[in-house]
Amino acid sequence: MTDDYSPFEEKISREDFESRVKSKVREFQGLLTREGAITILASELGIELSNKPSDIRIKVSDIIEGTINIDLVGKVTRISEPKEFVRKTSGMNGKVQRLEIADESGSIPLVLWDEKVDDAAGIKVGDVVSIIAGFAKKGLNDRLELTLQRRGNIEPSDEIIDVKERRPERVEIGFLKEDTGDLKIVGSVASVSDVREYERDGRSFKVCSLFLKDNTGQVRVSLWNENADKMAHVSVGDIIEVENCYSRRGLNGIEIQTNSYTRLDLNPDIDGLSLPTIDSEVKVSDITSDMQFFTVCGTVNRVFDTRSFERDDGSLGIVTSMELDDGSGTCRVSLWDDKAKAIQSIPEGTVVVIEGCRAREGLDGVEISLGRSGRLMPRLPDIEQYSPGPTGLARVAEVKDGAIKASSKEGELVILTDEQTFSPGDLIHYVGTMEGENIRAKSVTASKEEYPTLDELTSPPRISLKELAPERIVNLHGIARHVTQVRDYNMVRLDDGTSIVTGYCHDEGLDEGCEYSIVARTFSNGDRVEFFARSADSIDDVDEAYRLLQMF
Repeated sequence: MTDDYSPFEEKISREDFESRVKSKVREFQGLLTREGAITILASELGIELSNKPSDIRIKVSDIIEGTINIDLVGKVTRISEPKEFVRKTSGMNGKVQRLEIADESGSIPLVLWDEKVDDAAGIKVGDVVSIIAGFAKKGLNDRLELTLQRRGNIEPSDEIIDVKERRPERVEIGFLKEDTGDLKIVGSVASVSDVREYERDGRSFKVCSLFLKDNTGQVRVSLWNENADKMAHVSVGDIIEVENCYSRRGLNGIEIQTNSYTRLDLNPDIDGLSLPTIDSEVKVSDITSDMQFFTVCGTVNRVFDTRSFERDDGSLGIVTSMELDDGSGTCRVSLWDDKAKAIQSIPEGTVVVIEGCRAREGLDGVEISLGRSGRLMPRLPDIEQYSPGPTGLARVAEVKDGAIKASSKEGELVILTDEQTFSPGDLIHYVGTMEGENIRAKSVTASKEEYPTLDELTSPPRISLKELAPERIVNLHGIARHVTQVRDYNMVRLDDGTSIVTGYCHDEGLDEGCEYSIVARTFSNGDRVEFFARSADSIDDVDEAYRLLQMF
């Protein structure tokens, strides 16, 4: 007998201990050492061993929660995209990636963290890998998963594992069955919601819902975290392929759920596949009370007061309504919860797009209702035309080291060129291609066209908001009364005491209630003058007081 029985004395007899250890070794068909069998037995009995055994080479089906030093050879059947995050405790950046590892006995997720993600960069689906020093624990949905210990590693293996690769099967929406995995569906977007953020058990999540439609039916698809973020640029009528998803029974029938392995393909090649055309917008005059998941666009005539209410489950909600006019008629729109909050930052007279509407019969005719499954957003002007492009005019600010730093009406830019004969203030015409955020010039020539001076571009005059006129470069000061994320921009309602004006800014650091100095370009948006800016500088109250003191 050996001393390795001592940790088990209070749990089982020596005879039972030896019998169960030998049984484990036989069960693993000689692939498990005595030390490994003792470790598994200790895990089953809840015993912490002070002397850890050498590595255990086992099959997937034999892995038990709490087992350490696991060596495993398996085939990679699925890989998620690496995800970057910021740790709440330390503020440090981290990375995580999930792989599905399978052998003849089953499959198990492998979670890689930080530098282990980089180590697995060359691994792809179908590769056979060797897992060294793994640790088994419960993970997502209480499923057993592997992580690597500090000394652990994942590396290619020459062994042959006879496991079929998991290939998603495309299923038409009308033929979806409950609790089916490894699915692939393709459909036209009938409706898409805003991305909603919430916390649970100390973790932050993002979720977005969309409705996909093909010629056999329609289904709700729930997208999480990174996949939810991708919906910011999706519009009604777009075609999406969802691969590696699964079906389940929801409140309104079968729904599609996604996970970290899910891949989204926007407007894929669907040669030979017929999909229904989704009307991008419906006229108010054509809305009937039985319509669902449609899009309407119109001007906000009036926003009514918001009221709070208590739901059946005791939670609080808010609701408001507005009057929408699209030229063919007017309609009352009821907005719930986050949509009720969003409309408060959108001024009357703004043209808005409402997706995922549901119609109903109201007291004064047909009304529209918009909740979580829909999306409300201003109709953005063509802001991209106000960003520096590969061709244009600019004033030279500095010439140095094979580049020209310049300022244009669209903002500051860097032109990569060997042409160094220009001086600050010169007006140039450049032609080139975009290279990241810079421009690789094919030609740079002097120009004599009319154009603002360098000082007017970099230090434009400060004016009040009531003096705004279109197509000018101006310096605006004001308080951000409302800040709303709209696609890649922050829509801000700027107030300087003379007027409140809507603008669009690339800067993500805008906070409501703070005062900013903004160099902007103005433009006409319908009957209103609005502005676009690349960034906004926060105004410090003390510095501003000293500036005013010096003026007087």
